[in-house]
Amino acid sequence: MKAKQRRVVPSDRHNHNIVMAILVLLICAASGLAFWWSFQHVAAIYLAETERAVAEIKLDFLQTTVKNLVREIDALKKSEELAWQTLVQDRHRLLELGMDLSEEDFPRFLASLMEAEPSLTAALWNRATGEIIYQRGQLQVDEPFEDLLYYDGLAQGELAALWGVPRSAVDAAIKDRIRQMVAELELGSGTWVSISQAPPGPEGGDELAYTQRLEDLNLVIAMGVHREELERYAEETAQAGGKLAVLLSLRLVLILVLVVVTALGLVLLAEYLYFRSHTAQLVQEVSIDLLTGAKSRRSGVALLGSSFEEFQAGEESPVIFMCDVDSLKKINDTFGHSAGDQVLQALSAEVERVVGSSGEVIRWAGDEFVIVAPKANEEKLAKRIVRSVSALEFQFGGERVRTSISLGASRFQPGDASYLDALNRADRRLYEFKRVTKARGEKDA
Repeated sequence: MKAKQRRVVPSDRHNHNIVMAILVLLICAASGLAFWWSFQHVAAIYLAETERAVAEIKLDFLQTTVKNLVREIDALKKSEELAWQTLVQDRHRLLELGMDLSEEDFPRFLASLMEAEPSLTAALWNRATGEIIYQRGQLQVDEPFEDLLYYDGLAQGELAALWGVPRSAVDAAIKDRIRQMVAELELGSGTWVSISQAPPGPEGGDELAYTQRLEDLNLVIAMGVHREELERYAEETAQAGGKLAVLLSLRLVLILVLVVVTALGLVLLAEYLYFRSHTAQLVQEVSIDLLTGAKSRRSGVALLGSSFEEFQAGEESPVIFMCDVDSLKKINDTFGHSAGDQVLQALSAEVERVVGSSGEVIRWAGDEFVIVAPKANEEKLAKRIVRSVSALEFQFGGERVRTSISLGASRFQPGDASYLDALNRADRRLYEFKRVTKARGEKDA
């Protein structure tokens, strides 16, 4: 029996060791398989979550960028329309300068002005006979002017003139400016932007895009990111953090949240800083007249509107001057437009000096300026402005040149419907000033 026991015990121990080794191997294999499966599963989840987070960030970026782009387009559209409106009004002022021409010379003068701008359409006819003397474009004098966005006209004797800019020409010019602006955008890798008459249709869902329609221009702005760019970015992120995600899944979730929030915050911060800077630049360009450094007409309209609202609320009305430069056309014709530009720049700087920091000088149009001076004695200030401008002296081509201004003043009155009423009164007084000055000069001569 003892011999038999000595034979059994080693055999049982050997079998036990084999079984334990097999169990350890099975456990190791099962752990390895479970680890591998967990790694693959978590990596897939991580990759999917990364793709989703990146897509949300990109879509938010696209939406913010497109909306800011639309705001820039709205500002561009208003600026372009104002430029066309000013062009039509400028033609009226230039044609008034030719009212003294004969009925033979006036048509040539009108034609030269209209043909200087290809987009203008115009007609000149004899009101007594109905004869068309000059016609440019598709303008029909006996039909409604629904196709014209802005138009104006005047009469000289039996001659009548009408001119304007077609809505289609303005829309085409605005669309060209928009396409140019879009073409100059700097986009990141894999990002695209388009502008079209109809919304783009990405094929096969390979792109993440955001679109917005401009109803008044019948255009669609679209911006997107190619799907392979999203997948590439997500895969690179997943490979960098996949192993850490398996070992520290809870910490991975926290890190993922922090990464997403930080990335989103950085994207939004970068967008905010960029568009704040860009918007400030646009506001500066829109608010300041590039030639003279005075306020632009656009910002002047806002200033006059807010001043009128303050007056209606019980504040004291500021003094509003309308002034223009005498003999500027003669200076332009004699010494060139650069000389006229120097006169406008010096005049604007001198008036700003006289008015001081409490007032504002606005370049209204051409050689016309509007001055808004709160709490000022209009008679004293008007004399100071006229005297200071008259003291300016210029040297053009070796010749000493002086200039002067004519101006009229007004204030808001209780019966005014808007600031335009006060501005129109100032404009009428300006021309009264011109007539009195001219009569006085003829009397002195």
